[in-house]
Amino acid sequence: MEQHARYVIGTREDSGIYPVAVDGYPAGTVHRRHGSWFPTMPGHKLTGRSTSREGAAELLVAAVDQGKRPTVPLTAVRPHTPRAVDVAHRSYTYLIPSLRPTLPNVVRAAEAMARLTELAWKPLQGYPGADQPWMMECQLCGWEGRRFWSHLRGRNGDPTPRPITRHPGCIPVAEHAKRIAEFAAYLTITCECVAFQHPTHVDDAREILKTLSHSPAATMPYARAILEPCTASSVRAIVLREALNSLTAKK
Repeated sequence: MEQHARYVIGTREDSGIYPVAVDGYPAGTVHRRHGSWFPTMPGHKLTGRSTSREGAAELLVAAVDQGKRPTVPLTAVRPHTPRAVDVAHRSYTYLIPSLRPTLPNVVRAAEAMARLTELAWKPLQGYPGADQPWMMECQLCGWEGRRFWSHLRGRNGDPTPRPITRHPGCIPVAEHAKRIAEFAAYLTITCECVAFQHPTHVDDAREILKTLSHSPAATMPYARAILEPCTASSVRAIVLREALNSLTAKK
């Protein structure tokens, strides 16, 4: 807990938000997304952002000084975090509601899903973005918990997933490479799914993205083609990226 002159930043919750009290009263929350920190206050639209958690809290202080107060108790607006058993078989294929279904976000989600498969992780909820905690299962030992995609993909030019130990209580690090290779042996370059054919060619991926660009409401129906588990998920992510680049270049 961080205490300053007028505000106190509470302990981070599982959803990634930090409750903030101003002048001793609950005022809102702050959270990080895509490198910036944002304040939220129930009942009010706060448009500012900051480069730090403390800066976002200061924006809440400014809102309070403007006479704004939460319109409902903060406990009533905490985002619901489903238990893994509830989401493992029904929502991992989608983006979480707070992530806008733009084409770049959809393609980033496909790339993240593919990389999790390559690293022997199983997503237990929709892709939340790089800087938000993501519920997943370690395929090496069955552990379930939240990890940050930005850590798994590597940071600052180093592609090595962090931490090296994966999570507390995982199997010994010396066994990781062999076990991950066993999972990778099942990956293919073509979709072998029976119930649904996933795109593994740029032309197919481009048509899907074109449909989404003309009708954002179609994101959820098409999420199955883009995000659900497939042995060719790595290839699918590559062709989706190429398709997006080609569509962007034409504009």
